[in-house]
Amino acid sequence: MRISEVVAPGRSQVVEAPDTPPGPGQVRVRTLASGICVSELPAWAEHDGAEPRRLGHELSGEIVELGHGVHGWSRGDRVTGFAFPAFADAVNVPARELLPVPSNVPSRAALGEPLACVVEALSRCGLRSGQRVAVVGLGFMGLTALQVAADRAPARLAGVDPVPYARDLASELGAGEVHAPEEATGSLAGAFDVVVEFSGRAAGLKLAGDLVTTHGTLCVAGYHHDGPRDLDIELWYRGVTIVNGFTGQRWRLMAALADGLRMMADRRLTLEPLVTHSVSLDDVDTGFGYFGHRPAGFVKCVVEL
Repeated sequence: MRISEVVAPGRSQVVEAPDTPPGPGQVRVRTLASGICVSELPAWAEHDGAEPRRLGHELSGEIVELGHGVHGWSRGDRVTGFAFPAFADAVNVPARELLPVPSNVPSRAALGEPLACVVEALSRCGLRSGQRVAVVGLGFMGLTALQVAADRAPARLAGVDPVPYARDLASELGAGEVHAPEEATGSLAGAFDVVVEFSGRAAGLKLAGDLVTTHGTLCVAGYHHDGPRDLDIELWYRGVTIVNGFTGQRWRLMAALADGLRMMADRRLTLEPLVTHSVSLDDVDTGFGYFGHRPAGFVKCVVEL
């Protein structure tokens, strides 16, 4: 089978690897699509040129072989879940870490891992109907979060992002209002009961904190890996509850994935308009490059096989 490896900073190559059968409790999944995630950008861009690295963890695929002791699955079942490395023709995955893809969801938009992360993060925010909710950072994760929040029937739902195209998408996906960051600064201070931050930027995190009302909730869910972050002590004096949107517990993520897939099956959530670009396995580098130069209308790129 073919698999993509990072061999130098910003450079991958496709190599042949053994097509190994699944072990006990595993299934072999033929990759149909695999999302390119910003969390793997450093591993691609900063590779030291030594041992090749294999990436890809946002799997959508089809079962082609069952390992010993696997029951309830069949060849041809479309699945999503937690697998690595998924920039490959196929990958062996523990069956317990997969769930079926609803029939109405195209494979390129059935990216279970990021869906689970978003649903899990918002599940810890105490969302309930009638609240005022804002999402700061309308990238792929933020636009997914916006739809999850919209499903909780908020009295007010706002999206904040500097990119006009992202704000337009937010309006289509349920936001009652959208704002550029400079518009939100000051005029919307303390206006929201729950603010979910998915910007991954220091400025976005600060703005998110400014938007939370007294005794409100700030969920920090953005990918913050490019330096230290500061939170204003004023949040403490205002009684703001700060929620960490991350979890490493697989059972939590599997439960969240099940909830997210039900929302997709019920047509209450979709990733289809968010998957804006695709590349082949031979062109993974182009997909990672989109995070740098961001072509017009870019939200998410997947590797399609």
